[in-house]
Amino acid sequence: MPADLYILDEPTSGLDPLMEVVFRGEIARVTDAGATVLLSSHILSEVELLCDRVSIIRAGRIVEEGTLEELRHLTRTEVSFEGSDAAAAAGIPGVHDVATGDGRVRFTVDSDAMTGMLPELARRAVTGLRVNPPSLEELFLRHYGDDLSASAENPAERAS
Repeated sequence: MPADLYILDEPTSGLDPLMEVVFRGEIARVTDAGATVLLSSHILSEVELLCDRVSIIRAGRIVEEGTLEELRHLTRTEVSFEGSDAAAAAGIPGVHDVATGDGRVRFTVDSDAMTGMLPELARRAVTGLRVNPPSLEELFLRHYGDDLSASAENPAERAS
């Protein structure tokens, strides 16, 4: 019997890749039929693939919620292009953390500065441009990163 709401906790844990495809098809089928699916998962790539809206919960409270696109505006986008001269990215508003290596110039850019940054790179005739929006994992770590730092500083906490 169809339901209006499905609540799933770590639903793909233990599934092989073929059954994951079947699961995604079933999620699409019930949502196309008008049902709501509440999915709890630590597999962030799965959440990105399946969910329209995301809530990040910390200590029992929602600390961020929205569409992935809305949440991506909370962090920076990673940009890289072919080259070895970091000066090629100098002076572009909103650019941070410029570094070079492996024949590429890499930096992060504030989400609201993206539209101004792209014409600047075009004027500088960069090639091999790659733009990677922040992943859900990066958004999640924004809220849990201090937990990782504390564990790294106190190995005894990790063992407990």
